[in-house]
Amino acid sequence: MKKRAAWISILTAAVLAASGCGSTASGASGKMTETALVTAASSETAETAGETENTANAETSSETTAETDSDMFTDRDLSGEYDESSSVFITLNGDSASCNDGSVTVDGSTVTIAEEGTYVISGTLEDGMIIVDADENAKVQLVLKDADINSETSAAIYVKQADKVFLTLADGTENTLSNGGTFTAIDENSIDAVVFAKDDLTINGGGSLTVTSPAGHGIVSKDDLKVTGGDISITAASKGLSANDSVRIADGTFVITAGTDGIHTENEEDAEKGYVYISGGTFTIQASDDGIHSSGDLTVNGGTFTVDAADDALHSGADLIVNGGTLEITAGDDGLHADNLTAVNDGLVTVTDSYEGIEGLCIEINGGQVNVTSSDDGMNAAGGNDGSGDFMFGGMGDVSEDSYLLISGGTVIVDASGDGLDSNGSLEISGGVVYVSGPTDNGNGALDYGMSAEISGGTIIAAGASGMAENFTSGTQGSMLVTVDTQSGGDISLTDSNGNVLVSWTAQKAFNSVLISTPEISGGETYTLTAGDYTETITMDSLIYGSGMGMGGMNGGMPGGMNGGMGGGPRR
Repeated sequence: MKKRAAWISILTAAVLAASGCGSTASGASGKMTETALVTAASSETAETAGETENTANAETSSETTAETDSDMFTDRDLSGEYDESSSVFITLNGDSASCNDGSVTVDGSTVTIAEEGTYVISGTLEDGMIIVDADENAKVQLVLKDADINSETSAAIYVKQADKVFLTLADGTENTLSNGGTFTAIDENSIDAVVFAKDDLTINGGGSLTVTSPAGHGIVSKDDLKVTGGDISITAASKGLSANDSVRIADGTFVITAGTDGIHTENEEDAEKGYVYISGGTFTIQASDDGIHSSGDLTVNGGTFTVDAADDALHSGADLIVNGGTLEITAGDDGLHADNLTAVNDGLVTVTDSYEGIEGLCIEINGGQVNVTSSDDGMNAAGGNDGSGDFMFGGMGDVSEDSYLLISGGTVIVDASGDGLDSNGSLEISGGVVYVSGPTDNGNGALDYGMSAEISGGTIIAAGASGMAENFTSGTQGSMLVTVDTQSGGDISLTDSNGNVLVSWTAQKAFNSVLISTPEISGGETYTLTAGDYTETITMDSLIYGSGMGMGGMNGGMPGGMNGGMGGGPRR
């Protein structure tokens, strides 16, 4: 038996309004919209000419969506342009370098830049480094123009001090940065990346960059890391892209192979920081931990993602919001995971393999298309890392008033070996189209909820095992739960008394329980259910027909599963 409190009926009064998660019906992540984005935008408004922050939307209230590129990037971040006629040229010559400007000091194979300006770097440095050590208000642009820099024992590029550094990849050029396999301290900073910046770092331009870090991270900023262009390939023993305050990406092509997280932010001191914002780009990420990890919010407004992660593909310590893009995900643990709210408002999300497809304290599907294949729950709205539990072995603690699972739009296709749609609190479907295949074992259910389940719109067909099958507890449209002869899969359809097909679908695995709800089902009317070679005529003597033997809602007058697997409700 699973995830149910014995006295569940006393909790059914709890509704979404009592939830600890904010709604994102408008496509906004509450936390980021209210404070973090305004802070992020306003923090750079003092930048010099050519870097005016597009802050028109930065002062928006929490009722509007402020998560746009104009809030996240300056004009200079996005442009990648530079003027060669006013630039300083640095030529790399194997084991040395040359430059005829007083702002640059060359000491053997170490090049130090001490002043604001634009520096064009070309050539090869076999074992050396570029150091930026300028005034704390300085803005420095490093233009890589067919540059190949290797440091055997430190960073190829080290930003020791500046206000901000732009690392521009000149159009049509190929650039390589690498470390030899060890990082030896050269000052009080713990340099552990091929590109290591103590301050803000922006990567832009149309060239290519290959980063190889056999002993540490690829690219690190201790403040904000922004990428707005380039063809970037990173192979790192640890994290690929990493920042303390934020990682913001507007465009570019990324191939990241990481020994830990592919993209990572973490800020333990400021809850409004440590976030990831992505609005575009093409990403191929293979990670031995999380594909994209954020201690704060993680927002995806666009882009094309192919992520193969040993742990979570996308992980947020706060809210994870998908407003667009195409995501193809393989995960050893969760496909999408947020400690607070996981929401899909638009885009295409395909979780091809996972332990749990989508997890969060609260889950919202408001639009787009979501395809989930999981070895456990397809969607799990639960507190903690995993809300799965046993009624007899601690399951009573899995009921959560703060959790909810809401589907209000879009198309959802779930193939689950555990529960299909699982909420430790309430479950509501108010729109969209939902198809659930599985589970095939009687220890799980296509629907599983801790408190209540309401159907007020949309269409759902769920086919699975009958042992823990549950119907909705209430609704404004008809819902039927029917036990059928065991089928190996196959077509399921429902017709009205005039023979009109109201809904049809092909189940992908074995089932002996079918749940159907659609706006065309009305109380008092007669319908014909066909499931494989099984046919039954059903008269809806109540709007909710068929009481599952699962404990959610206590519909059957008897706790779930107590009748030895007759969970599909009566045949009438």
